[in-house]
Amino acid sequence: MRPHKISIKRKKSFNLNYQKNKFVLFISDDKKFDNEITLDIHIADFLKKFTSKKVYKNIAFNTSITLDNPITLEPDHILIIRTKNRIDDKELYDFGKMISKFKGEDNISIIWNINKSIISTARTIQLRSYVFDRLKSKKNLRKRSTQTIFFVDQNFKYSKSDLSKNDALAEGVFLCRDLVNFPANILNTNQFEKELKKLNKVGIKVRVLNEKDIKAIGMNLLFAVGKGSENPSKVVLLEWKGGKKSVNPTALIGKGVVFDSGGLSLKSSSGMVDMAMDMAGAAVVAGVLKSAALSNMRENLVGIIGLVENMPGPNAFRPGDIIKSLKGDLIQVNNTDAEGRLLLADLLWYSQLKFKPKKIFDFATLTGAIIIALGKEYAGVFSNNNKFCEDYLSACDKANEKAWRLPMDKKFEDALSSSVADMTNVGGSQGSSIIAAMFLNNFIKKGIPWIHVDIAGVSKNTENIFSRSGATAWGVVSLFEYFQEFS
Repeated sequence: MRPHKISIKRKKSFNLNYQKNKFVLFISDDKKFDNEITLDIHIADFLKKFTSKKVYKNIAFNTSITLDNPITLEPDHILIIRTKNRIDDKELYDFGKMISKFKGEDNISIIWNINKSIISTARTIQLRSYVFDRLKSKKNLRKRSTQTIFFVDQNFKYSKSDLSKNDALAEGVFLCRDLVNFPANILNTNQFEKELKKLNKVGIKVRVLNEKDIKAIGMNLLFAVGKGSENPSKVVLLEWKGGKKSVNPTALIGKGVVFDSGGLSLKSSSGMVDMAMDMAGAAVVAGVLKSAALSNMRENLVGIIGLVENMPGPNAFRPGDIIKSLKGDLIQVNNTDAEGRLLLADLLWYSQLKFKPKKIFDFATLTGAIIIALGKEYAGVFSNNNKFCEDYLSACDKANEKAWRLPMDKKFEDALSSSVADMTNVGGSQGSSIIAAMFLNNFIKKGIPWIHVDIAGVSKNTENIFSRSGATAWGVVSLFEYFQEFS
């Protein structure tokens, strides 16, 4: 589906008799408008009386109340949000969540009578409008909402470019969610490739490395992961050249395991049921690249996505196998269910050989341990560069995507020691998310700023600020913000 569109209209006066469906009004504690819009006399009188009543005074700050058919006017429902006199930026996201729940599939009119940017609120409404019903035989035939109108006064300042950036961001978020929500019998490696090739239409250069290319290059770890599957392994390269030709790109690496059975280290049935989402890191990279292109972002970006399926079979790699990485290190595979770090290792090294990036991000649903540590509220962040990491965490905070930095202590690397190879791919249960990050760190060249983001807990959820259920697209918004503010 296409993202819900947001529009802004200037108004000196507002007559509800001409407004259909639903209507939202903010009332500050002093009952004054920061930006004056003259209201229809009937609704103005009603609100004056309503705010003097006990039911209004019992509404907590920054919460809302719904009034059904309060007076004989066109709107069926009115949402009143009681606000503080001073509103911080994060509360604007909460307003968007309230409004989206009230709005449902209806068109809605919002009198924006607070002296704050509408962008965060509009973004939340837009991103929460996502619905995935492409695989339902009986779709909701009710006409979906086509418009949300913010009415502002004549002096209110806003940027049309910010609204268009929101549109571009939503396109990337919706692509990411679609990819994660598709089951593995539909979104196999071949179909994933087809979906990524569509990005050609928005100006992204797409190249595909097949299994012959992968073996010739020497990405043996990545190739090993997919050997048990009938679906071929692939590496997809996405290039967006929006910056100066002389500037090296930022590399975005995505884990694209379209289904993870655990391989011969087979997962339990309860642990396997959601493993079609093990390609969420790849989906984040695809979403960010699409948003970058649609917003004409002044950055050079290269997305490197490894598409594999980790399955048991006669050709599957085995616990105990020793495999040579693209870098040249010999890796003892003690657990085939720790496959994500193997393909990422080859992709990280390849990105540095091929593109000489100035910075590297990788996104992956890498460890169940990160869910034990941070639940489904926070992504785990690991980095070799303090300034780079601080900027990214600031972007996460601004984007309202929760993230937490974990340590990278050399002591954890001791768990990866092997008596027969250069290292193993697992190192015990204690601190295993950190151990996984330390494994990846071995494939980063000295001096290159790198961030690893473990999104295993946040990629799919019941609800967060931007999504109602299912795939969240966690990471697209924060990375988009990072490139806007800090790159």
